[in-house]
Amino acid sequence: MTLETLANTIQDTVMSKTNTDSKPMVMLGASFQSVAEFTYNLLSKINPSAPSASSRIDHIIMDHREAHKDDDKSVQKVAIVTGANSGIGLVTANALARAGYQTILACRNPDLAQEALGTLKRQTGLDTFEVMQLDLASLASVSRFVKEFKTKYDTLDILVNNAGVMMCPYSQTKDGIEMQFGTNHIGHFALTTQLLDSLKAAKGGARVVVVASLAYVLTTGIDYSAIENKEKYDRNNNYAMAKLSNIMFSNALARKLEGTNVTVNSLHPGSIATNLTRHVGTGAIMDAVTNMVMIDAQAGALTSIYLALSPDVEGVSGKYYARCGEATPHPKALDEAEQDRLWEYSEKLVAGKSL
Repeated sequence: MTLETLANTIQDTVMSKTNTDSKPMVMLGASFQSVAEFTYNLLSKINPSAPSASSRIDHIIMDHREAHKDDDKSVQKVAIVTGANSGIGLVTANALARAGYQTILACRNPDLAQEALGTLKRQTGLDTFEVMQLDLASLASVSRFVKEFKTKYDTLDILVNNAGVMMCPYSQTKDGIEMQFGTNHIGHFALTTQLLDSLKAAKGGARVVVVASLAYVLTTGIDYSAIENKEKYDRNNNYAMAKLSNIMFSNALARKLEGTNVTVNSLHPGSIATNLTRHVGTGAIMDAVTNMVMIDAQAGALTSIYLALSPDVEGVSGKYYARCGEATPHPKALDEAEQDRLWEYSEKLVAGKSL
């Protein structure tokens, strides 16, 4: 049994034994989940026999190229990565381009996106990157992005919903939606549903990859009043609800796309030392702890790249992954009635804010 499989087995067992309707039991389960997570991170760093994340990414790219060696080379393949200017988004964009995709860097900050563009071109020696501005905290920006994309491209082969905010102080999106739910879920909900025709038009099938987080273990489920009421805002619980929403949306979309050539899967990337954690804490002690118990962006991007490119998951849909293996999510993520409720809530919210 590999270290990855052992970690997933332990966390799956804890999830299956946790009474997710009880907040005290949820917090106890989350503690065990965190111990397993950080123990894995530490052991993976000191295991001399484990292949590096970069070598595993290279292997996934080679497998993908081999599986698609007979594809029509005249057909351009296109990928979008949200939040591609840094962290695991940058690493994911690098891999997709090396696998042969025209890769769109969908980023909020144009200056940071241009810096990332230069970095990626230097890293890969490729000129198959393009920056398109996307602010997921603005439904108008999402619509502009989709319109711009569709004027340039007829199809979309891979969509990686990667961008997000984490445990920030209370604020709202430009549409007046609580920031974590609005950016992490609603922005990607609007983006993905508006791009469905482009995904369905992909000649060799398309994949949607949704970056969630193990942080969903911190919540009993989605409390819509805590999304709508500032007084009930808790940055940890609201983040957990947003990440649970990612998995629920992924599963619901997979059901709706059954019988098509589009697959949808979600994932936990790992506990990663990136700028996403900027609201969690700072200082020398926190930095030291972060470096010790968190993985780097290469390792964090591995499962996203695996789900986007690997022949191993061809045709697989509606699943949740961690460490490149199928894992067990929160029970609410598997509840179709809860999925449908979230979908209807999201649909009405987007429609109401888009008037």
